[in-house]
Amino acid sequence: MKTIGYAIGAVVGSLLLITGCQSDKVTPEGPLRNDLLKKTTGPAVVGDRIEFAYALGTVEGNLQNVRAEATIAGGAGTGFSRFSWFTNRNTGVDQPVQTATDTVTNGALSTARIIDSPTSNKAVTLRYFYYPTADAKGKDVSFRFSGTSSTGQEVSFQSPTYRISNMDMRRSLVLADGAKAYVSIADMAVYTKAEVEQNNLANKIDFVYIYRPTLGTGNFAFGHAIVAPSNPEYLKDVTLPTGLARTRTAIDKRVDVKDAQLRGTSGFDLYIDDIDLQQTTFPSAADYAFGFAADQGAFVKTADGAYNAYVYVNAVNNTARTMTISIKRLKVN
Repeated sequence: MKTIGYAIGAVVGSLLLITGCQSDKVTPEGPLRNDLLKKTTGPAVVGDRIEFAYALGTVEGNLQNVRAEATIAGGAGTGFSRFSWFTNRNTGVDQPVQTATDTVTNGALSTARIIDSPTSNKAVTLRYFYYPTADAKGKDVSFRFSGTSSTGQEVSFQSPTYRISNMDMRRSLVLADGAKAYVSIADMAVYTKAEVEQNNLANKIDFVYIYRPTLGTGNFAFGHAIVAPSNPEYLKDVTLPTGLARTRTAIDKRVDVKDAQLRGTSGFDLYIDDIDLQQTTFPSAADYAFGFAADQGAFVKTADGAYNAYVYVNAVNNTARTMTISIKRLKVN
């Protein structure tokens, strides 16, 4: 990582400073200049987006157009935002200002036209969003950004190459004790008992969610738990779906592992990546884990060995007897 910056000049009277991953400018510096920041830091996962800030400034003429071309076409939502963000010096709060129009994405190419106004015709920083598709899994993608001015000047910036993750991700699944309690890693979904029976899903359930404030002869604290169908003790008071396979899902509770993408809000820059799920081992894993709180989780290996997953706990609710989870999974067999 390095810090890179440039002065647009006395005409603009401001400094555009960008901090981000190193990349190579492919045109010499002149009256029209550009720079690039990759704002997202986590793995490039289908279901999430990669976000860039593309900055342009000129001391001759006005800014006119910008382009971004990906080596692999993105999914729905890929393209330039019409808004730039500026920090209000009085409040310190970032505020949006429309600086572009005619934002269009056609295949791998995205374009936008800079609005001719005092706030955007000399210097602008536009956001560009890229949504990987399932077809891009395991492949490398890069981006060529470019811009033009009214004087005919053109600049471009070639991004580094980024690998699209082979993981799948699903966020904000709400589990409810006695209701939506049956979780399938293969489907990345949660079902009720009736849904399992009606849709012949008995062989696809990896664990069951239950909530018990206390459990056992000694009334020990138990709380929010996930339990493999193979465990007879913790599911003895649960009427399981007819034909539910008694598979032993390996469950390894971890309170020291976090993931910012699964959390969905800021707070830390830690992520589960492909290699974490590839190299995860389960030498002492149980077929249950209990006492979950928010920002905890568990590594899970399906009984058939097809998937390794990380189940992250977003929230728990003792009154409602619910637990919200998000999942990253990798096919390993």
